[in-house]
Amino acid sequence: MHHPPFGRASLFLLLFLISIGYARYCVHNEKSWCEGHNIWGWCFHNKSSGVFNCDDDSFCISQDQLKNKKSSGCFLRDNSSVCCCNDADGCNLGFISVPPKYAHGQQCVNSMEIPNEDIRLFKPCDDPYCYSVLTAEEDGGPTTVTRGCHSRKMVMHHMSKNEDDKFQNNTKWKETKQIADMPSCSEILKDQPKMNGTTSLCIDFTFDQEPEDGEEVEEPIRMKGRFCCCEGTNKCNEQAMWADEGISLAELLEEIENRKSATSGASEISSLVSAIFTFLVFTF
Repeated sequence: MHHPPFGRASLFLLLFLISIGYARYCVHNEKSWCEGHNIWGWCFHNKSSGVFNCDDDSFCISQDQLKNKKSSGCFLRDNSSVCCCNDADGCNLGFISVPPKYAHGQQCVNSMEIPNEDIRLFKPCDDPYCYSVLTAEEDGGPTTVTRGCHSRKMVMHHMSKNEDDKFQNNTKWKETKQIADMPSCSEILKDQPKMNGTTSLCIDFTFDQEPEDGEEVEEPIRMKGRFCCCEGTNKCNEQAMWADEGISLAELLEEIENRKSATSGASEISSLVSAIFTFLVFTF
């Protein structure tokens, strides 16, 4: 029995169906991370505005010299460097250190401090936002501290979770689920004053400690946590501790909701004014 050859159109269809299951993950200056297409998706950064995203305005994909290429580089547009890359997940972080260096973003301390162990110092990383997470038992006790690059960590979190959802083979995302469920650093630092070149704020919360795999507990241990974000100066997350000024997670969520309400109200007023103006123009 003769079978027709596997045509070029069928091959492209197969590649398309395979590709839609995968994504290009990039840093986003407001949401911390974003997801584009693995094959034709680009990560973007504007050195002047500080925008990081998944090429939301299609600048990168519209450049003829970038079509069908794996590439990383910057273009000079209107006295600003506009940068594109598609060679790795989170690759637009690499543009932070491209001249002008640290125009937006800074170097962050990358470490783990576990009670009764030596401090684990890792290579410093560049990011739009640095973070620290402090945890301890609610009624006191030694503190565990993690410091690092927030956007980078969120890209890695969602890459891991996506892989685990598809293949059930990567549970690393569970280690960062706590901070992934928090508002983004952009939301946390919005409207905060800058002191000595740094904007920072800490958010206090409580949670039940998850038991180890296979461990049975009658009552989970109640824990307290503190999630701190900062931007503006290198290693701004180096000193975040319990004594620093902070607000509760409930207060922050209420503030975010109030912002949304204010924005929605302003939009409705603007629409009403526009409608009245249009009515007057066509009436008279």
